[in-house]
Amino acid sequence: MIEVHDVVKSFGQTQVLKSMSFSVAKGEVVCLIGPSGSGKSTMLRCINGLEHYDSGSIMVDGLKVDPAKPTIRTIRAQVGMVFQRFNLFPHMTALENVVAAPTLVRGIDRATAERSARELLARVGLDQKANNYPSQLSGGQQQRVAIARSLAMNPKVMLFDEPTSALDPELVGDVLNVMKALARQGMTMIVVTHEMEFAAEVGTRVLFLDQGKIVEQGPPGEILRCPKNPRAQDFLQRILHKELFVREPVA
Repeated sequence: MIEVHDVVKSFGQTQVLKSMSFSVAKGEVVCLIGPSGSGKSTMLRCINGLEHYDSGSIMVDGLKVDPAKPTIRTIRAQVGMVFQRFNLFPHMTALENVVAAPTLVRGIDRATAERSARELLARVGLDQKANNYPSQLSGGQQQRVAIARSLAMNPKVMLFDEPTSALDPELVGDVLNVMKALARQGMTMIVVTHEMEFAAEVGTRVLFLDQGKIVEQGPPGEILRCPKNPRAQDFLQRILHKELFVREPVA
């Protein structure tokens, strides 16, 4: 579904992505973890065409991601993205936020789009909040509306950029439950997260990034419990607040 090959991205003199390569198969949930500044969010933005990458290639379902070409509209319609901040239109109700893209971008008639939007809001547990404005919703509820809004475009891939980082701790579970349900339904997902329990439970693969490179990747149980890379060991010990089972290097 996604092929990233030797992608390089710099901001001025700072190289943020350094020949990064990985692939994501249909139905996979790939979790990107690592310290701040390691390139995780930039990688997502390159996949969605929100950032230009300098060299290499990114393919989404057979189409090359190139913001300068008309195909970028097709790719963006197929790739939903949920940000750290909810980015809802404050002057629109929850229902109107979800209806907007299908009617304006896909040209779907209002009645059909509204019917689908109500189904999606019910799917994320917010059918009773359809007529509420963002200011009348909690952070967790706003993020679930943002997920419903992305799903309204019927995407093939969902990208999540630390979707729970701006939430109060008691609101995190509701958003993660929606994401877990998407994973069970077979949605292809790339998730930038610090929620290690989510990565362990839902992820099919974990990629540990550091300084713009993938320094270790593998099944969640292996990466989160038995990391081989010293930088991954240090990071996970700090974030999990416990000793990890680390394999001794082979002589």
